[in-house]
Amino acid sequence: MSDRSANSNSFPHWVALMSLGFALTLFFANTVPALRERDGLQQVDAELTDLVRRYEDAIRQTQLGVGDASEYDLQSLLVAIDHLGYTPEELCRAYPRRATDDGDGAAPAPR
Repeated sequence: MSDRSANSNSFPHWVALMSLGFALTLFFANTVPALRERDGLQQVDAELTDLVRRYEDAIRQTQLGVGDASEYDLQSLLVAIDHLGYTPEELCRAYPRRATDDGDGAAPAPR
């Protein structure tokens, strides 16, 4: 009888320890990847916030006519297109090919 009571008393301890080990394994197996993903999302959020700030600054500089975009005056571009006798749509149809990335900006003659 004493053997039976000793075995029955140790069984709940083993079950509790195995359950604890299994629960810890599940916890860390799911938590560590989630923490990595959170860090990655925070990094992406910081990059997007920086891009939004830079784009808003560029838009503000363009509207004010200062900074890197000061040489781009859209009003004078439209006036120059008008002096050529085109509307912007007619100009795009007359010169359909854009400049290539390697610096070759030659457009074909209008047809």
